[in-house]
Order: sequence, then structure tokens, then C-alpha cells
Amino acid sequence: MAEVILITSGKGGVGKSVVCGYLGAALASLEKQVLLLEASRRSLDVLFGVPDQVVFDLSDAAGGRCSLDDALLQLGETGRLQLICAPVGGAEPLGPALCGELIDALDAHFDFVLVDIDGTRPQELSAYAEPADRAVIVSTPDQVSVRDGRVVSDLLYRCGLEDIRLCVNQLTADFVRQRPVPDLDWMIDQVCAQLIAVVPYDKTLAQIAITPTFLSNTSKNVFYNFAQRILGNYIDLLIQ
Repeated sequence: MAEVILITSGKGGVGKSVVCGYLGAALASLEKQVLLLEASRRSLDVLFGVPDQVVFDLSDAAGGRCSLDDALLQLGETGRLQLICAPVGGAEPLGPALCGELIDALDAHFDFVLVDIDGTRPQELSAYAEPADRAVIVSTPDQVSVRDGRVVSDLLYRCGLEDIRLCVNQLTADFVRQRPVPDLDWMIDQVCAQLIAVVPYDKTLAQIAITPTFLSNTSKNVFYNFAQRILGNYIDLLIQ
């Protein structure tokens, strides 16, 4: 039975899709069958360096123009990480019933379904929140991102999703000196979500292709520990 996790954010530019991709790769490295499902906009094909391999997308599968299997794109050689892309230009929102049918069809084939979804589209987010088991809100340490993250957190909670976590992304080395927000505890209180990961700023994360092999040791450890926490294992947060 697949665990469905929404990876979302309240604004663009916070690295939500990058976090989703690397978390999926980390879970796959732990021998889990993982699907990355783009519910809003297409980007993961480019981030993984496979845009020319996409034949069908989520809209094709939802509209009956291909089977769900035909829309699956394997990432890497192990077969443990797969992707269903959103159409170019963005996906049309699926209603709650269709979202539920989609998740049910995927349930037996994966351990995790990570749904990369735009938190600024409430109707779409609400539809995917119903079959989801938990959500991770990605926020950078700035006041606008945090405020918008709280909007998403409140919406998810109203939809009945209570397991909501916070991933702080792009934490710079001079955070303590610059103080763009008071501290991480302030972010936790404002977003109203338990902290699950802190990802330091790492220029290799911004490269075009998601390649865990070339990450710094710190970032590798962060995503490995992130995946372990998703699996329910107690791992101390690595904050530098």
C-alpha cells in the first residue's frame, strides 16, 4: 500500500520540485518503490535530464488517451524511481473522485507516491489532500515564503490532513548573522508544521540534472536523513 505525500509550497521559487526529486531519489536508494507525480506543472523531466523521453503525461492518462503504465517514465537504472509528468503548460485540475481513482490505481505498485503540487491552486490541492497521508511544505527562510506556507498549512488542515511537516530549504551559511527571519522555531510556529528537514544552500542542487552522486556530502546526508524520517526512523536533524 502506497503512502501518498504531498510536496507543496505557498509560493514559487522555493525549490519544491528539487526537494521532491532528491527525496524521491533518496527513498529509492533505500530500496523503496517510488513514484513522483507532477500534479501541477512540468519540471521534473528537465531536472532529471530526460525531457526527450516523455511520451505521455498525466492528462493523457486521466483523459484515457493512454494507460497509466504508458505514462510512467523510469528514472535511473534500478527501476525503483518513476515519474508521471504534468503536461507542458500545466495540468488541468482533477476533481476529488478522479484523484482518488488515480491514487487507488497506483496503490499496489509503489511504496511511496510523492505528489509535486502547487499550493497556490486551492481546488487542486484540496482534491489531492483527500487521498494523501501527509504533506511536506517547502519554505525558504524568508517572511513571504513562511506566510504563504501558513496559508497552505491551514488549507490542508481544513481538508482533514493533520500530518503536515515543514522542510526549510536553501538555508545559507550566514543565516544566523543575516536573520531574514527570527529563527527556525519562529518558522515552525508560523507555518504550524513540525520540522522534518533543513536543506542548506548548495549550488549543486540548482544544476539542471538531479544527480545525487555529485551532491556535497552534507546535502547527501540531509536527503538520506530526510528519507529515513519519512520511513519513521528517528534521525537527528543535520543543521550546519
